[in-house]
Amino acid sequence: MEDGHRPERSGAARRAPGKGKRSGWPLALGLLPCLLLTCANPRPPTGGPPDRTPPALEASTPEAGAVNVGAASVRLTFSEYVDEASFVRAFSISPTPEGRLVFKWRRRSVEIRFAEPLRQNTTYILTLDTNLRDAHNVALSQPITLAFSTGPEIDKGRIAGRVIDAKEGRAVAGFDVFAYAAPDSAAPAVLPENPDYRTQTDEDGRFAFAYLNEQPYFVIALQDRNRNRRPDATEPFAVPPRPVLPADTVQAAGEGPRWIAAVLDTVPPAPQRLRALSSRRLALRFSESVQLTTLDAAAWLLEDSLSGRPVAVRAVYLLPQDPRQVFLLADSLAAVPHRLRVAAAVTDSSGNLAGPDTLRVTPPAEADTLRLRFLGFVPAPPPEAAGPAVLPPAALPGVRFNQAVAAARLAEIVAVQDTAGQALAFTPSSTDGTTYRLDLAPPLQPGQTVTVRLDGRRLGRPDTVFARRFQRVPERRLGALSGVVAAADTSGGIVVEL
Repeated sequence: MEDGHRPERSGAARRAPGKGKRSGWPLALGLLPCLLLTCANPRPPTGGPPDRTPPALEASTPEAGAVNVGAASVRLTFSEYVDEASFVRAFSISPTPEGRLVFKWRRRSVEIRFAEPLRQNTTYILTLDTNLRDAHNVALSQPITLAFSTGPEIDKGRIAGRVIDAKEGRAVAGFDVFAYAAPDSAAPAVLPENPDYRTQTDEDGRFAFAYLNEQPYFVIALQDRNRNRRPDATEPFAVPPRPVLPADTVQAAGEGPRWIAAVLDTVPPAPQRLRALSSRRLALRFSESVQLTTLDAAAWLLEDSLSGRPVAVRAVYLLPQDPRQVFLLADSLAAVPHRLRVAAAVTDSSGNLAGPDTLRVTPPAEADTLRLRFLGFVPAPPPEAAGPAVLPPAALPGVRFNQAVAAARLAEIVAVQDTAGQALAFTPSSTDGTTYRLDLAPPLQPGQTVTVRLDGRRLGRPDTVFARRFQRVPERRLGALSGVVAAADTSGGIVVEL
């Protein structure tokens, strides 16, 4: 039984030793009325309209909010009969008491007995999550929480939040939410074996911890499918907006910050198909969108399958409109079978590295006729913009092409000038092999404007020059926050974080 909980039925459900062992019609006839009335397992009467009302907690001993509790058990009474197995799945108590818990049932009440005395001066929180169902299988719509203290006061710290779907922002219901104490205000490198507190999201994705000890906590939400109270690789989870959240008594009303639910991607991209587009150009398709960790073409091994002769790969690139394909430009290939060893330079967006694989292809005899074309400046300005494209801090102007461009040729095609017409030096960089960012020397200063020009004549476009102005965002357009920290002693320095 989960968490060491051992359900135990009261005397009505146990047969006294030595009783009921005779057989024969008199005994069977005597038992018939009892069987028809299910007297050994009390159930609500049948008939009437369908039950759509979830069970409610009618009473508890000790009562919610009680202090100086010294009892060795807790009794809960519900508004109707509940399914005992679902109660065990739904029940949790924080902090976890020592030893095994024993559940004793009597009609609509259950007594939870503790094996060891509870800790002194400690607030205990009982939670029944939405796994709890009544006898008609109607589940709770939101968790039930009850708190009491073995000391003179109950902790009053609160943390609230809402779990939403990463794609559409919809509420995520039924996620378990675990809080772990973080006294040093840092998220734990390894999660402890058991959380300090537990609750669950309701139908609107909201959750709230109350009665917490006032200190920082790391809070994580997950769909705990195997009920081991730990995040596993295949389980959807949601992490907090900040690594550590404080539990305090002054949190404003509302849903609190948002946790974004996602699934940890552990599946690497798989090569699916290798096509020869010409005698020099290959297209390798993957099972998902990929990224290149390096544009070094030498990382790819291409060779003639018949002779084993290697063929040099000259360039590798991606196209933003089709990130599932990697394109390779090689020396001229004979129209015979070739094999390509997939380089350890392809990952998906989660950083999973494509595994080693070898694919085969037979190139056609047709020569490569794809010409280099200029596709536009980046970042692209809005259509109605007449002035310069505004660059946020650290952003760089750039140009985009339909294929990879050698560094020497790029230097012949692209030029950068200041407002006085003076040429500026730049260093190009790219992550996909088609979009090149221009790192200027000296760097662009706030308010400074430059013009990026591209000579279309070198791309087969006579009498054509493409030009675009870029301006680093002026300081007056940047927001700012300022203030004064009032303290008796600031000699040690005060860190302000945003």
